[in-house]
Amino acid sequence: MLSNINRYLLLYLLIITILTVFGITIITIIKSFKQGKCNKCKTIFVALLCIIIVGLSWIFNMGWLRVIMTLVLIPFINAVIFLVINLIVSKYIDESNELKNINILFCLTYLLTYLLLPDAGDIGEMYVFFHLIHNNLFSYICGIISFAAFIGHIALLIFQIVELVKVKNNC
Repeated sequence: MLSNINRYLLLYLLIITILTVFGITIITIIKSFKQGKCNKCKTIFVALLCIIIVGLSWIFNMGWLRVIMTLVLIPFINAVIFLVINLIVSKYIDESNELKNINILFCLTYLLTYLLLPDAGDIGEMYVFFHLIHNNLFSYICGIISFAAFIGHIALLIFQIVELVKVKNNC
């Protein structure tokens, strides 16, 4: 079935989705500045900074694992979900300290998941952290921490959604 789909259709959908999310982000930032909501702007800027750092890490630590994950569009889909959740959370960030704390941990686990994700090429040892550290044992430990951060990131996503529902019901 999937072989009958135009091979560029998924790429076009990804580009349209990224441009739409980028446009919504710009509109939200402009509205926040006009309304004077500093915490909302901070939340969005932190999310964008996290995505930029992860993107740089992705480029500078490129190996076979990242090539395969890129072909499956995992980093793009995850970045879009991360940004959309932060856009939604930014609306209610002033109403709940718990939501603010969960969001900070959410951003931290997003960063740790990708910064500590080890990778390897055809020859040599595994490497981690912007391709700066080449050591199999250290990379293995970082891989475990990265996996734990990923599990924590998913749990925090669920906690954020639950807290968002509570805050929306209280408003």
